[in-house]
Amino acid sequence: MDWSSLAVTLQNACERPDDAAGAEEAVRAAELVAATAGEPGDELSDADRDWAEQHGVPPDELVELACRSMKCVAAQSTEWHERLLDLRFRLGDVAAG
Repeated sequence: MDWSSLAVTLQNACERPDDAAGAEEAVRAAELVAATAGEPGDELSDADRDWAEQHGVPPDELVELACRSMKCVAAQSTEWHERLLDLRFRLGDVAAG
């Protein structure tokens, strides 16, 4: 997994936000982006924390793509919207910074 593969996963979520499996992958990718930018989620796995610590700060374009993709996924249902509220907030903080 690298920045490019995360970008592909996030872009796919923008193009097909109603694909549940793709949305799950995109959420994980967005969580990794947030974690590498210093905003890890409380439920991030140890393996994902290790990955984030090894990869440094993500490119700005990737943070923006993660924000967009989570908006697309969250718009699919109330359940997704509520689930992604914290993640979208953390990504927004990174993008604003």
